[in-house]
Amino acid sequence: MPKRYWMGAVLSVALGAAIAATAVVTTSGSSQAAKPVPVAPSQLADESILALWRTKPVEQVFPPTVTLGSQYVRLGIAPAAGCDVLPKAFGEELATDAPGAGCVKVLRATYTDITQTVFATVGVVVVGGEASARDKVWRQWTPDADSRRPELMPDVFPVPATVAAGFADNQRVTWNSQASNDGSYLVYVVSGFADGRAGSTAAQSRTGSGKALVADSPPVQAASGLSDLFAGEFTNAGKGQ
Repeated sequence: MPKRYWMGAVLSVALGAAIAATAVVTTSGSSQAAKPVPVAPSQLADESILALWRTKPVEQVFPPTVTLGSQYVRLGIAPAAGCDVLPKAFGEELATDAPGAGCVKVLRATYTDITQTVFATVGVVVVGGEASARDKVWRQWTPDADSRRPELMPDVFPVPATVAAGFADNQRVTWNSQASNDGSYLVYVVSGFADGRAGSTAAQSRTGSGKALVADSPPVQAASGLSDLFAGEFTNAGKGQ
């Protein structure tokens, strides 16, 4: 059976509620059916969105092709990774912006546009913690400011046996990020040119003055927009804006 899901099988987020509804307790030597514990719709919605990274088929998390102005083709998907693949400063910033929330798992894939001008590693950071803490990720994470902080920029994912086999961190030009609307997922995109040229220096990233950050590099700038597109795939329909 092909591994279509991150954990190999669909997990039922309503399992706990089903067990509670059929639970039997013993009182004075006799068995009585316990009253089902009511579960608020908002709680069910939250559990459902938290489980998406496990229950969604990988092909839906990272589609083979994505259209955002240009068409992007997926070159490869990395195995689900621990949070140590992120820079230490990234985790520290997350903890500062949203105390009580934190990284649980990191999913990654690398794409290229159809002209193979740019490579873009898309990362999905699964965020854990109480709903109130995760909500702060959405409200407090500052993607525009953080994109000017090279110490937060995640590594790229080179894909063996593809045109991106040699994609390396020294090619990184820019990065940005976007949280889903309840803060349960934080999506980032790290992009660079596919021809192997060196990316921006740390000083250029901080000021936005790097030669590849200005308007003469639309492919790289366009690829950065993938973070909004992918974050939208993890939108919590049960949460109002």
